[in-house]
Amino acid sequence: MRKDVQLLGYILFLAGVFLFGMMHLAFAIYVPHLTGWGNPPGKLATILDQINGLAPYFLGISFMIIGGIIILFNLFKQYFL
Repeated sequence: MRKDVQLLGYILFLAGVFLFGMMHLAFAIYVPHLTGWGNPPGKLATILDQINGLAPYFLGISFMIIGGIIILFNLFKQYFL
């Protein structure tokens, strides 16, 4: 059971890193086509709005956080309890 949960943590963390990286690749590809941006939101928020990338961006961050918490909790449980 513990190995399955730890494997889930690793998969979630790696999926989050992959999704986060792909979103930044999409940002880099879209920047030359950017016509302008407002100073308060900045370039990143403007690009996220124009390519409808807000959900995948925050989903990648949440996958990394949830996967990291699962991994750290299981490693703490394995070595200290």
